Amino acid sequence: MERAIGVFDSGVGGLTVLNSIRTLLPNENIIYIGDNYHCPYGEKTREQLFSYASEIVEYFIKENVKLIVLACNTTSATVLNELQAVYKEVLIIGVIDATVEDFISRGVDNTLVIATAATINSHKYPDTIDCYQTGIEVFTLPTPKLVPLVEAGMDKKGIYDVLHEYLDSYAGKIKSIILGCTHYPILENQIKDILPDIEYISSSDAVCKNVRDVLIKNNLLNLNKNKFIKIYTTGRVDEFLKSSTGFFDYTDLVVEHIIIK
Repeated sequence: MERAIGVFDSGVGGLTVLNSIRTLLPNENIIYIGDNYHCPYGEKTREQLFSYASEIVEYFIKENVKLIVLACNTTSATVLNELQAVYKEVLIIGVIDATVEDFISRGVDNTLVIATAATINSHKYPDTIDCYQTGIEVFTLPTPKLVPLVEAGMDKKGIYDVLHEYLDSYAGKIKSIILGCTHYPILENQIKDILPDIEYISSSDAVCKNVRDVLIKNNLLNLNKNKFIKIYTTGRVDEFLKSSTGFFDYTDLVVEHIIIK
């Protein structure tokens, strides 16, 4: 059996990355873990985030995965480098560099980054953008109410009320928006209703291309079509399924509870 890709997030948001990987790389085996027990990650300390991520990385290593994808902007912004330094025996990638590369390719000179408080406070997006190209105007906005709303199952009016609260003041001021959390592509259509006619950059779409490039570079692409996808949550399965309804509809897949220690 070909080795799998390990993908994890704080909850259902990383399923947007899983969707993209499954579309671009249909032969790949994937193990997905949503750490719903500790969700949301955005208000956690760096020490807590490293602890949660380390436990999941160690589980993936036991499963002999060939690549680990931090399908979470918060952990990518705060603990990716530390994880790579500690767990050198496995390839680990995040989402931010790939997202910034996608943004730079659009050729726009300003952007709004919406993300969790931890991601915004890390300054990772402005710093990374500046490394690629100086002179770009970057607005950053912590949006802590969005992940809990997505995880709670998408109350339409509640979502729009919160999005208007966050975004109305940016109408006419920005040329692009970076969805700096893998939960946020789920809200893209609603955000476009408030901020139309601008460029949208999704970390979910960008990272899957990086996954492909890393696998090719390391000669790890799976050419065997006999694939498997396993989905686990550290929280309640019924709540996970409710949260993912409407954007992740693979009836052939089973979600199981997992305890990681």
